Amino acid sequence: MNIRHILTAGGLAVLTLGSSAGAQVIGGDLNINGSSDDVHFFGGQMRINGEIDGDIFAISGDGEIDATVNGNLEVFGGDLELHGLVMGDVDLAGGDIEVTAEIRETINVGGGSLQISGPVHGELNAAGGSVEIGSTVGDDAHIAGGYIRLTDASSIAGKAEIIGAEVHMDGRFEGRISIEAEEVVLSGRFLDEVEILAEDVRVAAGAEFSAPLRVRGPSEPVIEAGAVVPDDSYEEEGFNFGARHWNKVDFQIDGPVRLMGSPEKFFGATFYGLSFLLGVFAVLLTPRGVGKIARTFRSRPIASMVLGFVAIPMSIVAMVMLTVLLAITIIGIPLILLVWPLYPWVMLLGFAFGGIVIGDLIFNRSHAERGLGLAMRSLSLLLVLVALFALSQVGAIGIPVAFLTWAAGLGAWMLSFGNKNQDETSQRSEPPRRDPEPEIEAEPDPA
Repeated sequence: MNIRHILTAGGLAVLTLGSSAGAQVIGGDLNINGSSDDVHFFGGQMRINGEIDGDIFAISGDGEIDATVNGNLEVFGGDLELHGLVMGDVDLAGGDIEVTAEIRETINVGGGSLQISGPVHGELNAAGGSVEIGSTVGDDAHIAGGYIRLTDASSIAGKAEIIGAEVHMDGRFEGRISIEAEEVVLSGRFLDEVEILAEDVRVAAGAEFSAPLRVRGPSEPVIEAGAVVPDDSYEEEGFNFGARHWNKVDFQIDGPVRLMGSPEKFFGATFYGLSFLLGVFAVLLTPRGVGKIARTFRSRPIASMVLGFVAIPMSIVAMVMLTVLLAITIIGIPLILLVWPLYPWVMLLGFAFGGIVIGDLIFNRSHAERGLGLAMRSLSLLLVLVALFALSQVGAIGIPVAFLTWAAGLGAWMLSFGNKNQDETSQRSEPPRRDPEPEIEAEPDPA
């Protein structure tokens, strides 16, 4: 399993601990042939066949699903294969992903290399390094990637928005098409307007357009003989996707927002960066304490979650009450100026501990009693926080995942104050054992 697989699994691992399921499996490999209930899995390799009456939620290594799923399907892991039929929505994230299944609702796919050829009745959303689509899509499509190819078997009934480095489009497209890329090759049939912003555009022989083709970019489109383009227009515009035409590129930076990104992205990155630094300091300064927090979460994950959920809102109430009590006395007023600045750092450290315990849960499956080393614990924290930051760009998923991580870390931290290492306790309470000395029988006196 490579780094991108680990990032995805690490970022979403906490969801398994907070979800309720009819059939929940944590650890090991999974092999299921049919189920009358939901399937929730967090572990190694996965193989699911037969008919699943409920939903599937899984965080795994490599996985293969060849089943009829009557609910929704969410799988995050390594290399994934999906065959059969899914009646609900599909969410897939991983390395190399192959989908031949029929999808009755919406499908969202993200990974390294994507191959999607099964029919999709709803919306298609796909992003990856290499994306190949050979599906009939009944609704809109949104596709992003380095290399994108829609084969002659593809068909999109709705609108299509495509962003990529190299885009090849064959097949049939009934809705409006919007493309932004470095290089675009069109060889399919287009029934609605096509608008392209690209460095290089080529309309291959055999392409058919029933509506206008609008191209913007630093160079005019190349239309080969045999292409049917009744209405086309070109507008020169500087474009810096691949930076081939430097003399026609107009650089503009309009203030710090354009330089740093949107404010929420900038401050979000700062939040995760500070969490990482605090976590690393904690790992270096108190490795035993951090190890105790990780062991506490392993032994009491549900209690840690519940306590964290309660502690987060109650901490604000406690701070207000403490402020009132300190304000009553003159001596306590200066302490207010000390307590409130420390509060956000304490809560931020709780989030860092959440990344640590999740990283320990993922990367320390073989030697849980020994714990991770300093370097590996810091690396696992970095990978988890990077994955969480990537998920934070998707509000529907990122916010609850971050909150669950925060609750896990804060709750495990609080519980660890009352937990003592059993080995240490036993050593203090029990005196060291000594083997009984052999009894020596006195020899009879010869006299």
